[in-house]
Amino acid sequence: MKTINATSRMVTAGLIMAAGVVSIAAWTFGEAAAARGPVSADPVGASIQQQEQKLPKPTTGRTDCTSSLCHDDKLTYSIMHEPVEKKDCLKCHEYVDAERHLLQLTTPRNLLCSKCHGVQHLGYEHQPVKDGNCQGCHNPHGSEFPGLLVDHPTRGLCLQCHNKDFEHEKYVHGPVAGGACIVCHEPHSSRQEHLLSKEANKLCTQCHFEIETERSPGLHIHSAMDKGCTSCHDPHASELRYQLHESTPDLCFQCHENIGETAEHAESLHAIMDPGACTKCHNPHSSRLAKLQKQVQPDLCLNCHDEAIETPDGRTLTNMAQLLKDNPSQHGPIREGACSACHQPHSSDKQNLLLLSYPPEFYARFDMDLYKLCFSCHIPELVLNPSGKGLTGFRNGTLNLHWLHVNQEKGRTCRACHEVHASQRDFHIRESVPFGPTDWELEINFEKSGNGGSCKPGCHRKATYDRTAEVEPNTNGSAG
Repeated sequence: MKTINATSRMVTAGLIMAAGVVSIAAWTFGEAAAARGPVSADPVGASIQQQEQKLPKPTTGRTDCTSSLCHDDKLTYSIMHEPVEKKDCLKCHEYVDAERHLLQLTTPRNLLCSKCHGVQHLGYEHQPVKDGNCQGCHNPHGSEFPGLLVDHPTRGLCLQCHNKDFEHEKYVHGPVAGGACIVCHEPHSSRQEHLLSKEANKLCTQCHFEIETERSPGLHIHSAMDKGCTSCHDPHASELRYQLHESTPDLCFQCHENIGETAEHAESLHAIMDPGACTKCHNPHSSRLAKLQKQVQPDLCLNCHDEAIETPDGRTLTNMAQLLKDNPSQHGPIREGACSACHQPHSSDKQNLLLLSYPPEFYARFDMDLYKLCFSCHIPELVLNPSGKGLTGFRNGTLNLHWLHVNQEKGRTCRACHEVHASQRDFHIRESVPFGPTDWELEINFEKSGNGGSCKPGCHRKATYDRTAEVEPNTNGSAG
């Protein structure tokens, strides 16, 4: 038997759509076809040639359309539709006129596949499913890809319709980069919007399992989580790390408008308001600490304040970590882990991010409004009552020495004697205090005694006080 060249084994299908009937004209060239020479490999061109040559059509019905070199190309796929593999063409096609070789689908195209492949309609449907266009994604005869898909499932299929190009984005979600759309989406229908395979947050945490989203005692969850992960993240790709919609703090200000508005007109602005800095202090998802803090205070603050910091206005902020390490007498808020009891963590209209007013100078005319910060904890009678008996240990007999120092036209402010964070001495008494435009270190020279103490600073001669036996004022000799 003569070998038939591949180009001479031509299957021609002339599709004539009329009144819903498909006429499939197919015939085979045998040796006679080979004798005529090569035939175009293009099926449309081949169909035209065959029609012109008026080759005979089958005139009787057949159950196997793939024999005798008719539709044998349908058997060449790596993965075949079961009816094709079984050569059961009449599972989907039926004769209208066998003698004329006219056939049609056994069921309208948009309903045919569902006769065998039951697809649940769960509320949200993929558009091809809704339209009954299974062939938009599947080859009805066979394919080189799983599921009889018409294109590579991880590279080309979904992008035929969803043609947004993510390759040029800087940060691409792993499943998108790998073309694994069905990791997150159902291909046919879903109970979730966007054909998600699960409720949005649960879907994300099946991979990002380190994120706690289930409410439990003591767990603070970011309210944005109630809106879904995609309120902050693009699920596919973004120019920003973690696929954020916008960089922080602008992203955060979409909900936390008050913080953004305050920052816009603030006198002092915390450096963490720089781009990308919100998450230095806050966990964006959940935390066991209030305000979604990542650590307890002051440890959280000391992540940055563990070195001297130059401010934009030329000041140098103390290495707070070293100061606290070297000085055991610490201010109550620091002992209690509450830096934010005095400082606004984002921005403030007061110096040094203070919550309330506190005089920055060594001297200040007495005004209670200047000391709102101190007296949010300490009782104001400390500077209002001339008598200190039963009120303070810093008294000479009954004379209240806080009142004497502070409640004056040229009063000494709290910082004149007290280090506000920590010192070597009880009550945070300073060793020295920066004074004047050059920040000269004015020594306090405080000495404690059994019933009082003494000091010899640069602002007056040595002065002594005693709580039980009042020292005469002339012994105190002021230098003014």
